[in-house]
Amino acid sequence: MIQIFSNSLGEDELHAIEKVFKSKWVGFGEECKKFEKNFAEKIGSRKVLITNNCTSTLFMSMKLLGIGPGDEVIVPSINFIGIPNAILSVGAKPIFADVDNKYLNILPSEIERLRNKNTKAVFILHYGGHPCNMDEIKEKCNGIYLLEDSANSIVSKYKEKNCGTLGDLGCFSFDAMKFLVMGDGGAISINNPEFMEKGEQVRYFGIKNRQSGIDSMKENPQRWWEIDLASPENRYTSNDILGSIANIQLEKLDSFIQKRKEIWETYQKELKNIEGIGIPPEPLPDTKSSYYLYWIRVKNNLRDKLAEFLIKDGIYCTFRYYPLHLISYYSSNQRLPNAEEANKEILNIPLHQNLSNEDIQKIVSAIKTFMNNQGKN
Repeated sequence: MIQIFSNSLGEDELHAIEKVFKSKWVGFGEECKKFEKNFAEKIGSRKVLITNNCTSTLFMSMKLLGIGPGDEVIVPSINFIGIPNAILSVGAKPIFADVDNKYLNILPSEIERLRNKNTKAVFILHYGGHPCNMDEIKEKCNGIYLLEDSANSIVSKYKEKNCGTLGDLGCFSFDAMKFLVMGDGGAISINNPEFMEKGEQVRYFGIKNRQSGIDSMKENPQRWWEIDLASPENRYTSNDILGSIANIQLEKLDSFIQKRKEIWETYQKELKNIEGIGIPPEPLPDTKSSYYLYWIRVKNNLRDKLAEFLIKDGIYCTFRYYPLHLISYYSSNQRLPNAEEANKEILNIPLHQNLSNEDIQKIVSAIKTFMNNQGKN
């Protein structure tokens, strides 16, 4: 089966883990701190905190912004369940917005339509790695917080600034399906100075001025084990085993993105003139994509049949992400026509740096074969 996602882990990462094992310290330490520093420099962030997964950063963001009962957060419906779950966890309400038909990113006009006196924040996604129209979004967000889900857009740029640094907070994912893979992991980029110190507290139980016991002992040899609490929080820290993997992966990241871009360009060329198939747009002017997802729009109610055909041919495909407003648990009772049309027509096909030329040609050929056969029926 040709997988839709893949990773590039190998001997370099194993060697890095070996060094951590030999150090006898496998918890949060120097490898995590090194990654925070280097990743912050890579994306131009004021502060980065590494976490155990991206979902943790979503939950942290709610606490950092003080979102709670009675508050509302606007979220594009084409998105993953982690964000509304985080919103609900603090007693707030997710408000689902429609997306534009081409990019599947939030429609800026939806922010204006949906915001009210209870709106505390807008939590956007840069779908597939293509940056949103941030100028329009910021204009509509005037007076409320702006958060970025950058799980799809690790090095995407909008007018020379990295996604994840364009709002108050940015959330990144390093799980098994992402660009930079560390097994499971994430990071939160804090760009609003108001939340710099609080971020450290929310990540680790709410402890004030948290540091290691050894460092505390050096500063105060009298009762160095005493602690103080700012607020009761969870624990979202990572460890040096995963941090060491992340540091190696960060060194290789640009080569991964370049390979993805080349595959994207091949798909764009090979799939552009197939009747009944729509290809995705190129990134907006003055932007740079991370090329996380490649999506086709399958017309004439053939999406599901094409998906079944590809699976039988050994090609995994899917639709990411099932519209949030259609999930019964959230009980939104909304009609969002663009998201619902995408739910009927969009199909994601494999896009990752490990695809061979033979894989790519098999995928392209299978799509052409299926669509040509439909034209003969």
